[in-house]
Amino acid sequence: AVPQLAMRSEFYTAYTPYQAEMSQGMLQAIFEFQTLVCQLTGLDAANASVYDGASAAAEAMNMLTSARRKNKVLVSAGLHPDVRAVLKTYARFSKTELVEIPLDENGVTDISFIEKNAENAAGLIAAQPNFYGCIEDAGALAEAAHAFGGLFVSYVYPHSLGALARPGDLGADIAVGDGQSLGLPLSYGGPYV
Repeated sequence: AVPQLAMRSEFYTAYTPYQAEMSQGMLQAIFEFQTLVCQLTGLDAANASVYDGASAAAEAMNMLTSARRKNKVLVSAGLHPDVRAVLKTYARFSKTELVEIPLDENGVTDISFIEKNAENAAGLIAAQPNFYGCIEDAGALAEAAHAFGGLFVSYVYPHSLGALARPGDLGADIAVGDGQSLGLPLSYGGPYV
């Protein structure tokens, strides 16, 4: 197995090689990726990717609690169950209180529940579209989060942004998602983007 793996450049080329002649192409690719993600999301900055969408959501949760210095985060029940499970795991060890927002009769996040449970919350995380395929009113969710002084995290599916408004245009402070939907290979379980 070792010779076969050694033939694959993605295994023997470091993510951030320190030789200038090796790193220039990688740095250019990362810059192009970040630029395109900013254009796609309508936000001013993008990182060079965490492992997957669920990890990105957990990191965004940590950003909320750090930025607002509060340990309570509202999470829509419309997020994928696996993403919510990862959030619960991270929350447990960071002493973050997660409050799950139920969906209303139309299958979207119940904004009235947000208003009732917003006290001392750092922000709100919701998917667009949600796990059930319903289109959320992301602008109203952003307004609800900002009304209580919180930040809004929009969990997006990048390919859907060809038809839906960009998170930044709707008031999202942070956008996260999974690059797998862009058609990227699994790379032997490695990072998608």
